[in-house]
Amino acid sequence: MAKSMNTKMTRAIAALLCSAACGLAALPAAAQQTGSLLVEFQGPGGHSNGAYGRTSAVHAAGRSLLKLKAAGLPAGAYRVSGLNGGNSVNSIASDARYTVTLTAADAAALQAMTAQVDAAVKAGVEAENSFRNVKEGDLTGGAPATIRYTITPR
Repeated sequence: MAKSMNTKMTRAIAALLCSAACGLAALPAAAQQTGSLLVEFQGPGGHSNGAYGRTSAVHAAGRSLLKLKAAGLPAGAYRVSGLNGGNSVNSIASDARYTVTLTAADAAALQAMTAQVDAAVKAGVEAENSFRNVKEGDLTGGAPATIRYTITPR
């Protein structure tokens, strides 16, 4: 009977330790903050034959991704998905979009990473506008010639 009681107690202690260890292992994951940002670009677009040289929303998206890669975000802290845009073949894209998913240690780090994404997107848009030699207020075909962007938390 003493052996049976000892076995039951050992099992109970093992279950308690296992439960405590599982709870401790989950702490870092629970402390992490995640967020997704939908990044959208808009431009004048046009047919590649008649509108050659106009700003391209897809080019601005690509330039912003290059800036994001160079922003120094920690490896594994962000993921880009769903890059798409354009209207058809043989045209200059009037729209583009992608999603950035961020993972940070806490809310302050997530906010800092969001600011880095915003700065990278702004720099990418400015690079496309500068490359095409357009500035705020310029029009093409009655529409703004510059690429504009929005970042929407999801």
